Amino acid sequence: MLVSRPLVRISLVLLCCFVLQIQSNNLAAAGNRSDWPNRRGPSQNHTSTERNLVDRWDPQGGPDSNLLWKNTELGGRSTPIILDGRLYTIVRHNTGTAEEAAKVVCVDAATGEKQWEHRFNVYLTDVPDTRVGWSSCVGDPETGRIYAMSVSGYFCCLEGKTGKVVWERSLHEEFGLLSTFGGRTHSPIIFEDQVIISAIIIGWGDAPKWDFLAKPAHRFLAFDKATGSLRWLKGTRISPTDTTYSTPTLCVLGGQAAMVFGSGDGSIWALQPRTGEKIWNFPISRRGVNVSPLVVGNTVYASQSEENVVGTTMGTLVRLEGTQTGDLTGKETWQKFEVMAGKSSPIMVDGRLWVVDDRAKLSIYDPETGERIARKALGTAMRSTPLYADGKVYLCTNNGRWYVLKPTEKGVKVLHKLRLQGEASDGSPIVASGRIYLPMSGALYCIGRPDQKPAADPLPEPLKETPASEDPKPALLQVEPYDTLLAPGESQDYRVRIYNSRGQLLKEVAPDDATFSVEGPGSINSSGVYTASSTANHDTALVVAQVGDLEGTARLRIVPPLPWHFDFNDAEKVPLTWVGGRVRYITREQDGEKFAVKRSVLPTPRNPKNKLGARSRMWMGPTDLANYTIQADFALSRSDHTGKMSDFGLINSRYTMTVRSSNKKLRLYSWSPHDYRAFVEVDFDPEPRKWYTIKLQVKPLYIMAQVRGKIWPRGDAEPEEWTIGLTDKAPNLSGSPGFYGNAQEAEIQVDNVSVIPNE
Repeated sequence: MLVSRPLVRISLVLLCCFVLQIQSNNLAAAGNRSDWPNRRGPSQNHTSTERNLVDRWDPQGGPDSNLLWKNTELGGRSTPIILDGRLYTIVRHNTGTAEEAAKVVCVDAATGEKQWEHRFNVYLTDVPDTRVGWSSCVGDPETGRIYAMSVSGYFCCLEGKTGKVVWERSLHEEFGLLSTFGGRTHSPIIFEDQVIISAIIIGWGDAPKWDFLAKPAHRFLAFDKATGSLRWLKGTRISPTDTTYSTPTLCVLGGQAAMVFGSGDGSIWALQPRTGEKIWNFPISRRGVNVSPLVVGNTVYASQSEENVVGTTMGTLVRLEGTQTGDLTGKETWQKFEVMAGKSSPIMVDGRLWVVDDRAKLSIYDPETGERIARKALGTAMRSTPLYADGKVYLCTNNGRWYVLKPTEKGVKVLHKLRLQGEASDGSPIVASGRIYLPMSGALYCIGRPDQKPAADPLPEPLKETPASEDPKPALLQVEPYDTLLAPGESQDYRVRIYNSRGQLLKEVAPDDATFSVEGPGSINSSGVYTASSTANHDTALVVAQVGDLEGTARLRIVPPLPWHFDFNDAEKVPLTWVGGRVRYITREQDGEKFAVKRSVLPTPRNPKNKLGARSRMWMGPTDLANYTIQADFALSRSDHTGKMSDFGLINSRYTMTVRSSNKKLRLYSWSPHDYRAFVEVDFDPEPRKWYTIKLQVKPLYIMAQVRGKIWPRGDAEPEEWTIGLTDKAPNLSGSPGFYGNAQEAEIQVDNVSVIPNE
């Protein structure tokens, strides 16, 4: 009987999928020891012990192509992860449409068949659409749960099998995470019972106790991975020069657990992962460091491609001994300058250090001396990190040049190369269960043999921590949750833990064994249950716990239900409860009237071109607030030097309405860079130093949101008609009220703020 070629091909594809599905099920049942549960792999170094991997493939498919599947829906810049036979990644949703969003997608790792997706809007960010999905998910082998961070500061914990939301936080609105045009977004990491994430944060606080928390810094937030409760919030130096995306490497250095990362302040840091306490830092760059450090034993290798701290050159590669403490300036083992590797992380291959620079030039170094052994040009740009597995190095340059390389005595041999035309590589290749996964801008490729049986050597044993019993002296007391928002009359239970100087947990303290007190409104009982005052009005409190000579604290914001009114006449400062408020806004009196002022950002000695936070957002309250209207009076200034004016706007339920003075527009949007996604604007030419009243209302209608705004000269009668409006069919249904302010050129004045429920 004759059978058509298309039918044969379909049958072969179905047979491959059937074989792969059986293989996937067997691996999942066996526990799938070759998972790739985080961006950097099971050993935190982009290396795998898997064997018998293919060394060539054809992206066009067909018999003997070694292309198992290709999924265009999964194309993007995120490095995928694999846990229990499932692949997870972050991609764009409904690209280029009015409903565009981001989503976590789960597919069967063997077949590419979708299992579920979890969608979330993009908002409160200037990130362009091509950089959505910059970060990677992380999977928890202990629970099977997945954690993901969006460019909008949306942070969630999902059940790995179903995609069901376990808990979620809005880190922009709650803690003041800074989202920039570049889109650099950190990937979360799992350490024991914590999930840890970082960003540049401009939080809330004031002198003398919390001033440092209100100023911008690259900070880490450690959450209880089961509940989303905040354990600790710690950071690097104040006023960093940059945002970054360096994923920390979890390791043990000198018997001490550590996470090593590149910071926005231009240094390589090591912090204790259970407490956030500093171990050491090494200044390496005048800008932020994006590369993830490579840790081999007690040794740390790191690189960057910006201006060096010393001299006039750019780019460096350094080796540090990680067992040191404090400021490691001048204590490097060796340092090579003019190594421009600021995107792709170094890897160790057969005892040699491989570094691919930003121009896709591979250099191989002796890790003991730093001397270069070999060099090879691979392309013109590099963004992803190579994968070392089965004695081969797999990599793809940013412009789609794919290589399989074999290390040799003299350097490297090319086993296979090809070009993926029209596709860019930002995410890194990974391997799991005998299959290589290559994320590209246009698709995710799964490479391997249909009949391949996974094989892997045991993972190398990581270095062990020194037992806590060898350092039993209590050194730090931690109070959880560290930062909380309550309404008047609400309560919060607190937990207390004690750690030694190496950041190891000594014990969880029974409530009756700690002494609790409160600075500010509210009360706390002997069991560690705090109750906010029923009459509190936009206030803060500090919970203090003591055990012996140790003391720990936790912060509280108390925000009442609507309505709110702020005229500043009886206030020395703007409310301390405003996230990002005190560091950017001050009060001023003029002609017997007080108002708030967003100051133009001034340069600092470390950052003479400082603009960080000049264009920023500020939030006033809970993230679940819905169906309300925010209104304020404002006046814009004009710079005497440039002649340019400032911009100002209101935030309501994650929608923003702004007066853009340079464009002479009043703009209403959900995601500012793209006019196809919930965006409308009308002409409006503000006069400098003239007071206006601006009003923004959002009415959630379940499957859509009605968003509309007004603006008129202060003192005039409010117009009956709305000035601007839109109906969003992919709605944001809740969110904190706040301000948008761009004071790069001149200051902004704000008064008579009100937030009231909609009628």
